[in-house]
Amino acid sequence: MRFTGLRSAVDMTQSTSSSHWREQGNGIYVTARDNLCPSVRKERLRQAASCYYKAFNFSVNEDEKVSAAKNLAMVSWKTAKVDEQCMERMSLMVHQYKEAFKHFSFGFHHSETVKADSWRDGLLASAKGCWEELRCGRVSELSMENRAMTYHDLVQHIQIPELQAECYIELANCHFHFGITAIQNKDFKRGLYEMRDCYMPINEAKRCQGEKINIQAEIRILEEDVFMHQCMAEAMQAISIGDDLYEKLIKDEESLNMDMAYEVIDWFKQAVIRTREVTEVEIEAVALSRLGRLYDQVLKIKYKAKEYLMRSMQLAHSMHPRTFNSEGWFKDCAEILERYQKETVAAEEEKWNKEREEIVKGLEKEMKGIEKADEKDSQEFLRYVYRVFPPKNKEHKLEGGLKKKGFHVEHDKLKKILQKAVVHYHPDKVDTEKHGKVWKVLSEEITKRLTRRYERMK
Repeated sequence: MRFTGLRSAVDMTQSTSSSHWREQGNGIYVTARDNLCPSVRKERLRQAASCYYKAFNFSVNEDEKVSAAKNLAMVSWKTAKVDEQCMERMSLMVHQYKEAFKHFSFGFHHSETVKADSWRDGLLASAKGCWEELRCGRVSELSMENRAMTYHDLVQHIQIPELQAECYIELANCHFHFGITAIQNKDFKRGLYEMRDCYMPINEAKRCQGEKINIQAEIRILEEDVFMHQCMAEAMQAISIGDDLYEKLIKDEESLNMDMAYEVIDWFKQAVIRTREVTEVEIEAVALSRLGRLYDQVLKIKYKAKEYLMRSMQLAHSMHPRTFNSEGWFKDCAEILERYQKETVAAEEEKWNKEREEIVKGLEKEMKGIEKADEKDSQEFLRYVYRVFPPKNKEHKLEGGLKKKGFHVEHDKLKKILQKAVVHYHPDKVDTEKHGKVWKVLSEEITKRLTRRYERMK
């Protein structure tokens, strides 16, 4: 009983000592006003912190410990603000912020059963204010790399879930923006490295955030952005590697290296696949254009080249009103397709000319009749062709009373009749499936003569 009474007396003394040191610390803390010079403020805050540490060490229950912890957090926060205003070394300022979060976290976790909700809400509000001042202060002026290092160090001292999640999000944002800069500078290896480094803090933020809807939304958006830019970077890297191999393939090799050619194809196809995961249309169009160029210039497989080039051109047009006329990949695509079109037209013309020669041999009588009628004036020629070779469209008839022999029309009216006649007989309007190739040949001959007459009347 004697020892029990002695222990109770010691506890009471220590409890009294803890309260005493907190009160003494509070008395010093309030004197560290903002209008004092920084050195005086820091000294008074140091003295207040010393009292609070003693109060924490002399605490005999959780109530006293969390009260002292909150005091220590507030004095560390205020010291960090003085360091920030005085432009002290970054490491000193960050150290004070870490001390503040360490004590805020202790107070938050150990006060659940000993403090009222209003007290805990006040502590959490102070911790959030401390976080916002850190995030928006000198730390925001650091390079992305140094900022990421600071947040990585700091997050180890934050044990309040909501703030921990926000710190992890800031860390992920640092890696993300640093990665974007690297990708823009075509340093794809570093860019992808930074993008992959985003996933650890993102997953940690998910674990910490609880049911905070605003944080959930921020995490989801960031995760989608990271995935999209990672796919874009992988696609751009694949195109870059494919381009390097393509240049080696066409310049350095004396003979065609098929293994290398198909390796280039694999890289460009990988780029297409990665862009489709995030619907990145422009990069997909570039990769398809590269595939088309390779099939055209190296493998000489025209139908495959055309297939890729047409798809690339369709994607480019789908991004209207954006234009790519100055882009190399678009120029390559357009030039190759234009060449293909000219080759197709030339081949069709050659084939048609051969067929036409054979058809003309069987139209000797009709050709002579057209040539003989062509020796007469325009009115007589029009009467002849409309009578002997009437247009297939029954609505197309000779106008202006020219059907009557001896009827003459004025110059301007005749010119309009010739213009309409060209339209009636134009070979491009002929349906060869329905009216046959013979009619197309006759239409060509008639139109040629009608056009010549019309041109002379201008």
